Amino acid sequence: MKSVNVDFNSSNMISTFISEQFYDSWDVFLRELLQNAYDACYTRQALEWSWGTEFLELEEAEKVASIRRGFSPRIVVSYNSENGMLFVEDNGIGINASDLEKYVAKIGSSFYTSDAFEQQRLKYEPISQFGIGLCSCFRVSRAVLIESKKDKSINTAWNVMNPEELEPIAAKWFNGAENIEFITSNRKLVGTRVTLALLPKYAMNITLKLLVQTIQKYMVCQPIPIDVYFDRKKVILDQPGIPSSPTSYVVGVTTLQIDNELLEGYITLFNSKHQDLVAKSELFQQGFRICDHADEVGLKPEWIRHMAFRLNVKKRFLNLKMTRNGVAEDDNLKQLREMIGQLIITYYQKNPIGLSQYLNDGRLNVLSEYENEMSMVMKALFIPVYLKGQEVELTVETILNGFLGQIIRIAFMNRELFDFYRRQYPTEFKTFLGRYNLIAFEKNRELFTQFLAPYNKGYRYVVSDLPGITYIEMVADIHMKKSISPYRKGFQPYPPEEIDDMVFCFVANEQSGPFHIILNKNHRNVKLLESCIDHPKVNNLREVIIENIKQRIINSQNHWNKIIDFGGSFVDEWSSDSPMTVQAIWCLERDFADSVNQFIQLKLTSDERIQLGLEGLVFHEEDFLSWWYMPRTK
Repeated sequence: MKSVNVDFNSSNMISTFISEQFYDSWDVFLRELLQNAYDACYTRQALEWSWGTEFLELEEAEKVASIRRGFSPRIVVSYNSENGMLFVEDNGIGINASDLEKYVAKIGSSFYTSDAFEQQRLKYEPISQFGIGLCSCFRVSRAVLIESKKDKSINTAWNVMNPEELEPIAAKWFNGAENIEFITSNRKLVGTRVTLALLPKYAMNITLKLLVQTIQKYMVCQPIPIDVYFDRKKVILDQPGIPSSPTSYVVGVTTLQIDNELLEGYITLFNSKHQDLVAKSELFQQGFRICDHADEVGLKPEWIRHMAFRLNVKKRFLNLKMTRNGVAEDDNLKQLREMIGQLIITYYQKNPIGLSQYLNDGRLNVLSEYENEMSMVMKALFIPVYLKGQEVELTVETILNGFLGQIIRIAFMNRELFDFYRRQYPTEFKTFLGRYNLIAFEKNRELFTQFLAPYNKGYRYVVSDLPGITYIEMVADIHMKKSISPYRKGFQPYPPEEIDDMVFCFVANEQSGPFHIILNKNHRNVKLLESCIDHPKVNNLREVIIENIKQRIINSQNHWNKIIDFGGSFVDEWSSDSPMTVQAIWCLERDFADSVNQFIQLKLTSDERIQLGLEGLVFHEEDFLSWWYMPRTK
């Protein structure tokens, strides 16, 4: 019996590698063993191709390799339910005693990242990197049995082998042991077999279905067939490539099939109504899953509303975490993100309009650092506007080109409010039209304002003295085309929450989102409340005041005699055929300010107001918009 010492960088290294904090799933050992098996088979395949051809030109080498008997790689995963033994076997390159000492026993060392492998100059890029995968077996087993025989197919130009290096070995490695024991065995077959005696709590869960599902979870396909045995039952997994998207023929879903030098698989763009139909994103590298939450990696372009993907990175391109369940946020990931954006753009190059249905709504940042992406989105994004007496839909690119070299004023207004303005106040409406070069309606407003960020010279809420008329104004200097990239992290979808008139609050016409009251940050009472908003009573007081105003606007047909303590704010199911600012006309009783003051006195004692610095927290009628009040009755 011979042995080799196990080389630890620290005494608790294996216990770290088999902990739940390192590998978050107990079945990860199967992924690690299959990666080793695939590497062994592909390495033998590459060696057999190069054997005896190292001095030949490429075309001659291919001819020589083609007349040999081809190598047929195979992998077997088998489980015996009677004794709880599970093994993974391949007919790959195999290992010998020297490999056992240099790589297996040295945790963190891998043959596939060694100079010995590099010297082979093979046409194969290994999956294995870190040299710790075998340790994952100790999560489910107290010992690992390795039986192997080295293959003789070597590149003779780079190696000299002696007969001892082809001797088969059988090695036992016990969890926590300081050495690995091995003997020369009588194994005849080239390749490696790893056997595990599973711990009872894991053995009891093993089924044929579980083995198949686990393999399919970790592998996007099986280019080398895998024979899976459970006792006498057998399943062959031999999916050669990534299956097609099951939603590729669904109306409203667009699938981009991808197969280039780096990527294979598909990207799916879809609408909100298809969210339950489209599967979660999956990301693989060299055929193996590299993260459980691919949607969170950051590969979706910011300007796409919904996207899912099933992608395999063919090469060792993304830098992985040691657990192989996570991706480093580096330039390679950034490059992949840019590539995905470019693939979508290329697909829609001839039909930018088709992309518009999948664009983000603009409530979050959609700007990216990639100019070609932004150029395409500006061609695909349509804005409904009122221009020169007509209502039309124009792309952002058309609008910018049309006003190039000018300073313009833009009014962002709800379409229903626009019609109300024109109908109720015709004289003032003409003056309004003369003030603005462009009226932009609500659809895609948030997106439009983001693309206007480089040209923004003034951005504010306008609350008119005319009842119901509230809108947003922007002054845009479009003297020259500008890059959007510098503004991607500092865009403002809405103006600052402040207006010139010293009113406590106002409401904008955001029909596409939740109705909310906007507090005027310039108002004295807003400043007082914000100064001690962390105080529970003050926070509750603020929420109750806002909720009472909100309820009066939503239910303006009702009459309210006093402030109602809702306990804070809550969400209503509401719908309105008219803009919220119009619905707010006459929403308050004349004594509303007095009701608020009475409620403040009820909530906060005199001492508490003094202690919190809220002595001046008093409301007056002029603190609210004049046209919010009901007309005086005689």
